[in-house]
Amino acid sequence: MSVTAKQRLVVGVLVGLAFWPIAHRILVVQTRLSPWRFFGWAMYCTPKLPVVVEVTALRGKARTALALSELSNDERRAVHRLSEKRGMWGTYATPDRLAQRLLQSQHYADGIQIGVSHWYLDPDTARIATQRYEYVYRR
Repeated sequence: MSVTAKQRLVVGVLVGLAFWPIAHRILVVQTRLSPWRFFGWAMYCTPKLPVVVEVTALRGKARTALALSELSNDERRAVHRLSEKRGMWGTYATPDRLAQRLLQSQHYADGIQIGVSHWYLDPDTARIATQRYEYVYRR
């Protein structure tokens, strides 16, 4: 490798390192990806906040919230796993598998609604806020 090729490589790496924090910040804001992922420098100034998953059974126009105690051990683990994955991977982690599992076990329900609430530090107000995502799965 010649000297100019090495210099180009070093300059390319330095430019990448210079722009990565901005790109990572945009990725975190848009997808709720954990700031601790992908070499994110914001991890040192961001609190680790919870992700809350709520499950509702739909039957006609009626909605029945399903408590974790009403679910089987496997379903509870699946809810917990979704919460962990969602906290780490943001909107890239979808609740599709959990919904399919619940649709199989909740025979009386016409559908399942999964609510995912992300707690995050709002940069405009410097307060903790919540963003909620709703997913509806019908038979």
